[in-house]
Parts: sequence; structure tokens; C-alpha cells
Amino acid sequence: MRKLILCLFLFVFLIQCTDSEKLTQSVRVNPGAVNGVVIEKNGKKLIVYGDPDNEIKKAEMVLFTHFRRDVVWEGRNLVKKGAIAVVPNDEKAYFTRGDSIWTNLALKRSHNYSCQTTKIGMDPIKVSRFVNGGETLKWQGIDFKVLNTPGYTRGAVSYIADIDNKRFAFVGDLIYGDGKIFDLYSFQDSIGDILGYHGYAARLGKLISSLRLIAEQKPDFIIPSRGPVITRPDSAIQKLVHRIHMIYKNYLSVSAYRWYYPERMNALSNQILGPSVHENKIPFATEVEKNPPSWYMHINNTNLVFAEDSSAFLIDCGIKSVFAEIVKMKQTGRLKSLDGIFITHYHDDHTDLINDVVNKFGCPVYVTRELKDILENPVAFNMPCMTDEPITNLNIMQSGQKMQWKEFTLTFHFFPGQTLFHDAVLFEKNNGEAIFFIGDSFTPTGIDDYCLLNRNLLHKESGYLYCLDILKKLPENLLLANQHVKPLFAYSPQQLDYLTNSLLERNELLKDLFPFDDPSYGVDEQWFSVYPYGQKSSSGDTFELKVKIFNHSGQPKTFVIEPVAQKGLIVEPIKTSLFIESRIEGEVVFKVKISKESLPGVYLQLFNVEFDNWDLHQWGEALIEVLS
Repeated sequence: MRKLILCLFLFVFLIQCTDSEKLTQSVRVNPGAVNGVVIEKNGKKLIVYGDPDNEIKKAEMVLFTHFRRDVVWEGRNLVKKGAIAVVPNDEKAYFTRGDSIWTNLALKRSHNYSCQTTKIGMDPIKVSRFVNGGETLKWQGIDFKVLNTPGYTRGAVSYIADIDNKRFAFVGDLIYGDGKIFDLYSFQDSIGDILGYHGYAARLGKLISSLRLIAEQKPDFIIPSRGPVITRPDSAIQKLVHRIHMIYKNYLSVSAYRWYYPERMNALSNQILGPSVHENKIPFATEVEKNPPSWYMHINNTNLVFAEDSSAFLIDCGIKSVFAEIVKMKQTGRLKSLDGIFITHYHDDHTDLINDVVNKFGCPVYVTRELKDILENPVAFNMPCMTDEPITNLNIMQSGQKMQWKEFTLTFHFFPGQTLFHDAVLFEKNNGEAIFFIGDSFTPTGIDDYCLLNRNLLHKESGYLYCLDILKKLPENLLLANQHVKPLFAYSPQQLDYLTNSLLERNELLKDLFPFDDPSYGVDEQWFSVYPYGQKSSSGDTFELKVKIFNHSGQPKTFVIEPVAQKGLIVEPIKTSLFIESRIEGEVVFKVKISKESLPGVYLQLFNVEFDNWDLHQWGEALIEVLS
């Protein structure tokens, strides 16, 4: 009987803990979209992160670890009620000048090579204290040691405190559960000479250092901003570091960036893996430097195909010097006419001068249907390295469609390699020579996926696995042309298999790294997006916004979308659900009316989303510029 009573007691206790988990006499955790940590002493309350259920009427202080609006929203109301806000000094601007940050982003969001998250709040928070690592924050006899723990964000901090004879670490999004992280794309960053665009999750090195710093504190509990309380900190941290190392070895082994800057890749490897770790690398593809086909010409990051009558077909044009060289060839007679342009992808260094070429030569522009919208309406998207030059009057080709031009047969392909919005074209001459123009997707050392924000999907029917399947179906050792690589090159069947197996292995590794049921949620920031992303309107205007959701999961799901109320914007419906089949994108339309009283300026329309057990607040946004 005693054993039965004890079992019932433990069962009831565990059930209660799922709602509100009391870890010690003074520390309670309210799980929710973001964990709410309540510390009570002497009748006073200190809150870490916030209040997920909006039940706390009064708190003395709120500790924030990092600026992300999808976490900060939970503590904002407590500050409005009078609580003292404590935030990282290195992220001061994100808490106090979000409106200015967004105004600047609205002006400069094209040509973005820094590739940082836009999950920034707009409304400033009244902050009472800014803290740096090494400081100690005192409250009701408890010392909160502040540690600089960059990783998920550049300037994040953690708080270490001894409470009721237990040591607690409040670490924000530094770790999730038993050795996981929330996503990988948030770690994209510059490092040394490597630009943010090229720094594949480069802040993981700082994450590892921060995790080890936390481990040195020997906490009994790690309470992250999201996910379960971690009761075995050493084990969870060791698992996460090991998983990061395995992922990064995999990434470096097939990285296209090594062809351009091997010394930078070595520095990146040392930063994240350590100087004594050596990763395997794919053997270089065979390069063709001395005797490329006579009809192939490479200029900077542009390629030309010449017909026997000296007319030409252009692949991409985004640099002024390239445009000047083409004009010069026409003037000297080297180029008889320009008969067409093919665009491999939307990045500014491939598209900025397309309109100039069209105006000068009057030639048609060819793309697949997958590129049509992002080229015609770049302001509607939030992707890296966008041009601000809309390209219209496009000739839309189906993937696999053929076209005859002079003595060449062209075959157009949707080719989602370097970015989701990417094409390739095969030129086959009637003498048997052939070149496959693959944009920026491959180099002799591997795949060009070093910018996670480009949306490199991991499903077998998408992304690089889709591209590799195309290459395997083409003639063996076909010559490949990368827009930035002068020598043509060719992969052997063994190298194509190596690349395929590396990506399949990465997929499996990432399954252990993220808490989602499919790893693509952790590498695809825009599985949830709002279209159009950018919108210019006037007071009193009404327009539509589409919320687009890519269901990466292997089964159908229902997503619940709720617009966040914003001053000056009226959005309908106030909440709706969207059923989406597996591995496809669904969308739902919201009508937005700008109040006639709205002043000119930049507004954000934010959206919450729920699915499965996930409740993600302020997850997506649309940027609205009210002009008058």
C-alpha cells in the first residue's frame, strides 16, 4: 500500500511539473512558448525571460539573455508593469533602438551580405541596467554572475546563480534539451576575412566556447529560454559539442569555398573543430584549363557562348566591368550580336546589369518559372544579396525544355543548388561538345551552400540532392561551368556519389541536432515567410499579405497563424488555420488596412505560428513603409 501511495504521489507530482515545475523552494519554471522562470525571495519576484501565461501581476526585475523578439516578447509586459529590465550591454541597440534599426533595414536591405537574423523587435523596451560579462547582479541576497556567452546571438549573456544550495545557469538559446540547438541559420556570421555571407554557421565556434564556460560553472540545472530544464548539464553540453563537430567536419569535407580560399577554410576549421582535427575532403574535380571548347568565354563571373557566326548567348551580368567588356567586343567586331541572356540566379552580382544589357542589345532573357517572381519582384522577398533592379519581360522555360539556337541545343533546368531560386542550362553543340552552366552551385571542391539563408533544402527531392540527381543523369564527365570559376571542370561518378553520400550523412546528423521532426526546419529560416515581404503604401490603403509555410515534415500538418496586433494596422482574419500536405508549401491570405491616422514611417506586421507542440511567437514579419 505504501508503495502504491508513493507511486501515485510521484505520478501526480510529475503531471503537475509539466505545467509548473518547482525545482527548489525558491525557483519555479513555467514552461510555454518561452520558459518563464520565477524566483521568489522575501515576498519579491525576479523573472528570467518572462511570463508565458501573463499571470504575474508584479515583478521586481526581469533578466534578458539576448535580443531575439521571439523570446523577448514574454518579458515585455512585465517591464511595462514596472519591472526593472536587465539586458546585455552588447545588444543595447536591439532593445532600445529597434525602430531605428528597422528604418535603416528598410533603406538598405538589398545587397545584404551580412546575413543576420531579422527577428528583431521594433518597439523599444525601457531598460534600467545593461550588463557585461564579469559583473555580478545582486537581488535579495542572491548573486547573479553575468557571463558573456555569444553564440545564438553575437552579444548574448548567461546568468549563474546559487539558489537553495543549487547552482542554476540561465543561458537563453545557447542549448536546447539533451544536446541540441534550435537552428543552425542563426549562427551564420563573418569570421576573420570571411564575410557573413560565406560564414556557414561560423558563430558555432563561439557557441562551443560559451558552452564550455557554462560547464566550468558546474551548474546543477541549465534552464534555457526554450525547451526542457536540463538536469545533466555536462552530458548535454558534451553531446552538443560532439554533434557540432560532426556536422562541421561534414560541411568542410565538401565545401565549394575551399576552392576559392583554402587558407580561410583552414582558419574556420581551427576555430570550430580545433587545430588538431583534420577532416576528410572530397578529391578535386578534374579541371580543364588548357583546351576548353573554342566557343566558351569566361569574363569575371559571366560566361559567353559564341556561335560560329560570332553571335553570342550571355549567361548572367551583374558587374559593370563585364558589361563594359561586352560593349567593347561589339564595337570591335568580336561580337556580332547578342541573341539572348540566361540568368542562373537572382543574386545581385549576377543580375544588376541585366537591364542595361537588354537596353543596349535588345535581346530576350530566359529563366525557368521558379525564378520568375523573385526577378520581377525582388522587393517581395527577404533573401541574401538581392538586387533592387526588377527584371521584366522574361521568357519562361519549363525545367527540361529544349531550344535550338544556331548550332546549339539548349536544355533549361531548375537547379536549386547555391540558392533555392537557381537555374542551370546545358549547351550542346552539334559536333558533340557540351557545357553545363551551373551558376554558382558547384566548384571543383564541392557544393556552394556556405550561406544558410539561401535556403538549401535537405529533402531527397530538393536542394543539392535534386541537383546531383540531374548531374548523374547527364553524360559522364560532362564539363561544368561555374560563373566564378574560369576553368571548366568535371566530376567522376565516384565524386558525385561522394557528394550525395555526404549530404545524406549530413541529413542524419542534423536530425540529432535539432528538436524538430525534420532537420530542414533548422536550416531553412524561411519555412515561414510573408509575401510580399516589402510593401509601400499610404494611410487608409488596404492590401493583401500571404503567409507561406513550407511543411518540411514527412506527414501532413495543420498550422495555426495569428497576426500580432500592431498600432496603426488592422489585419483580418485575427486567427486562422492552414492544412498542408507533406513537403509542399501552403499559403493563407490576410487583408491589411492601414489606419487613416497612421503616420508615415516603417511598420512591422508580425505573425505567430503554432503546429504540433510548437508555439512560435512573432516568428515572421512583413515590412510596411507608409509613405503618406
